[in-house]
Amino acid sequence: MTTRPLTIAERVLSHAVFGDAIDPDRVWVHRARWFPLQPRNVVMAPDGAIWCHPDGVLYRACYAAAPLDMRALFVHEMVHVWQAQTRGRWYLPLMRHPFCRYAYRLDPGRPFARYGIEQQAEIVADAFLVAHGIARPGGLSMADYRAVLPFPIRLGGAADGVSGFPAPAAQATARP
Repeated sequence: MTTRPLTIAERVLSHAVFGDAIDPDRVWVHRARWFPLQPRNVVMAPDGAIWCHPDGVLYRACYAAAPLDMRALFVHEMVHVWQAQTRGRWYLPLMRHPFCRYAYRLDPGRPFARYGIEQQAEIVADAFLVAHGIARPGGLSMADYRAVLPFPIRLGGAADGVSGFPAPAAQATARP
C-alpha cells in the first residue's frame, strides 16, 4: 500500500475550488482498496481519504498535474472529503448506497445540501470543467453553478469570470 499526503499543487487546486472548506492536512491519498471488493476502475473517498485500487489506472502521483478529466475526478473525490470532514467520518459509509444518483438538474433556488452526495460531487466537478471551458450537459454557465455552490471555484480564465488565480497548468507540481 502506498499512502501520501496531498501534493502542494493538489493543495493549491483544492483551495482554488473549495476555499478553506477542506483541511488539506487531514487528506491522504492511498493506493489501496478501501474495502476488498472495490472495483479497479473506482476511486472513492468514503472516510475523508482518497482510495485508489492498487491495480487500477486512476491513481496519480499528483492529480493537479494530470489531464483535465483526472483533475475533475480529484475534485469529485474532494467533495466527498469535504462531506466526511463536515459531517463526520462515518457519514458517507452510512449514507452511500448502490442507488445513489449522479445525474442532477441544477435548480438555482435549491440549496446545495438538498442534492444527494454523488450529485453534490458531480455538480462541483462539472462546475470545475465549465470553469475550464468544457460544456456540460444542459449548457449551464458558471453563473448557474455559482448560484448553488457553497465553494468559490476560483481558477481564473474567461469561462470562470475570476482573475488573479493561476490556471492549473501553471501551478507548481512540487511534492512535499
